[in-house]
Amino acid sequence: MTEMKEIVVRVDEEEYRMIINFKKVYDAVLEAESDFNDYMRDVIKEGLDKMLSDLPPKNVNVLLKTLQAMFRENPEFVCNFIVQILKKGSHISKEEEDRIKEIRGHYIA
Repeated sequence: MTEMKEIVVRVDEEEYRMIINFKKVYDAVLEAESDFNDYMRDVIKEGLDKMLSDLPPKNVNVLLKTLQAMFRENPEFVCNFIVQILKKGSHISKEEEDRIKEIRGHYIA
């Protein structure tokens, strides 16, 4: 098991009420009472994923140049990572899958 680090975050009353009350929804989806720390880790992970997924439309050139620079620096890692992501393609939405296939079509005859 990985070592857990502790982070203390101060929130205002409204944020506190939202966090505490949304846990009821989270627990209802899980159909079980969850540990508060597990709940907060999931909220943070989902929030970070959402924030990252919002980046590409505005910053696609920056991300592409970053990926290209990473590829030049460590091609094995980048290629292995891309392969893993592509293999997970069955878990993405049909719309996203169609977009990826269109992009791939430019490179694969």
